[in-house]
Amino acid sequence: MERSIPCAMPLEDVYPLYNFMSKCSRTFKQFCILSAALDLKLFDLIDERQTPERLSEIIGADRSMIEDMCEILSHLGFLEKVTQGYRNTPISRSFLRGASLWNQGEVIKNLQAGFGLWERLTQICRDGPVNMNDDELFAKNNFIDSLQAEILTGELQKTVSIISDLPEFTSAEKLLDLGGGHGLYAIAFSTLNPGLRAFIFDLPGLEQSARAMMQRFHATNVQFVPGNMYKDDYGKEYDVVFFSYSPGGRSPYILQKIHGCLKTGGLFVTKHAFYANEEGSKSRLLDLEWKLTAMKGIQKDKRIYSFVGDLSLEGYKALLEQKFTILKIAEAPEFGRPELSKFGDTLDSIIIVAKKKHS
Repeated sequence: MERSIPCAMPLEDVYPLYNFMSKCSRTFKQFCILSAALDLKLFDLIDERQTPERLSEIIGADRSMIEDMCEILSHLGFLEKVTQGYRNTPISRSFLRGASLWNQGEVIKNLQAGFGLWERLTQICRDGPVNMNDDELFAKNNFIDSLQAEILTGELQKTVSIISDLPEFTSAEKLLDLGGGHGLYAIAFSTLNPGLRAFIFDLPGLEQSARAMMQRFHATNVQFVPGNMYKDDYGKEYDVVFFSYSPGGRSPYILQKIHGCLKTGGLFVTKHAFYANEEGSKSRLLDLEWKLTAMKGIQKDKRIYSFVGDLSLEGYKALLEQKFTILKIAEAPEFGRPELSKFGDTLDSIIIVAKKKHS
């Protein structure tokens, strides 16, 4: 009986499993090639035609391996094959050169860090999530650097355009970018309204990142205010409060604090993913990723971007409308960016623009 076992065909065709594993294997290796090319600064050397021989000399790497990488990158659309060499394609010039305003190197690093966390899935299933404090989650890893690179590909520009034409914004003199982290929204708003003083309120560990952006874009009318949005005072008499992708984005307590720091007639702009009453999962994959880590001082709920004590979309709008007039609601297709299947994706977020009512 045992001798006949190797001759027995499986009861099922292995193709579906192997097809899936092949796609995983191929795509992961292609990702590693792209990441290595960035580490080797290949895209910075190849705006004009370069041969693999010359590239290997400049980089100090094996010529045959560099040639293989260039050939694969050309098939992926990141390099153009020309006579006896290769050069950048337009997408590489825009997003993969180190000097580009829209360089996505930090996003690739963030994806790599996420893969490392996913590799611990078995252990986390048994032992519970990885505990991270605010600095570890937002300041010490590159999440903020990745997020600022992501939004510069179009989300920032589309978001500020939704607000910039409103008369309440054009006449504004003081803006709070609550939980503003990298500060790009405050910088963009202050660029569109030169008479505006913008204040970035966020954790002290994020000040260096914000100041780097302020220096990069010569933002002289933007200031960083270190603080904890749950514990500290925001200041007073703001004309505009902008609030984007924050753990407190659906919190009634934070909404009350925002109301208190705005002038009567001031604008409140919130951009977050909300859950409607009885809504299920937005993404099972991201729900699972959400559960890989725990945040100190705030309890996550089971769905991506959800926390214990969050208001539903209906509940938030009802509370908002008690003290604000909703001027407009923008859906994700109006401002969102392509998804990367990771924490930070826009999903079905909305922008709510509301005006503080007279008492």
